[in-house]
Amino acid sequence: MLAGHAPVVAAIRPGILTVTSGGTRQKIIVLGGLAEVSDKGLTVLADVATTLEELDREKFADTISDMEAKLAEKDGSELDRAIERLDHFKSIQNQLTSRRCINAHAASDTLS
Repeated sequence: MLAGHAPVVAAIRPGILTVTSGGTRQKIIVLGGLAEVSDKGLTVLADVATTLEELDREKFADTISDMEAKLAEKDGSELDRAIERLDHFKSIQNQLTSRRCINAHAASDTLS
């Protein structure tokens, strides 16, 4: 944050957050919440957060299927919000799938 600027609080969408601390990087899945940027740094208050390693991918896929099935029950702005949230979840799932492919490729290169 630039000196003299006011702190900012913003809603965050579901996605993958990279946390860097002490030279290490950790990927965390965040399913919404708030972010505050101040002169002290960034604070994230997540609705739900889990590391990539702790994520139950099958349960996550089931959640997406449930969300898709419930779209027919919604209309108007409620439908718009449900579609937007579903799109964010699917984006996370796509990133996880591509990351798994990349990690599998890197592991096979290491073994070669």
